[in-house]
Amino acid sequence: MKRAAMLLSIACLLFFVACGQSEKAEKATVSEPQKATEVMKEGTEKATEVMKEGTEKTTEMVKEEAEKATEMTKEEAEKATEMTKEGAEKATEVVKEGTEEAAEKAKKKME
Repeated sequence: MKRAAMLLSIACLLFFVACGQSEKAEKATVSEPQKATEVMKEGTEKATEVMKEGTEKTTEMVKEEAEKATEMTKEEAEKATEMTKEGAEKATEVVKEGTEEAAEKAKKKME
């Protein structure tokens, strides 16, 4: 009889322990989606931060390149203006010399 009571006690004890384990398993399954959600939120926040930093760096680089391009265009425009001025001065000089020569020739013919 004592043995039967002992066996019955052990069986009940195992049954209660097994029931407690299933509750732990249920709690673990419930908390897993919560953990996954938290991990996803953290990952999304980090990715957003990295993308923001990348966008800021890209914007800064584009601004720098635009400034360089503007400066280069300005310099080239100044060079072109200077070359045009020089060309106009040379053309004016050539026309002036040609006019003077023509006037001299005309004078000589009239004399």
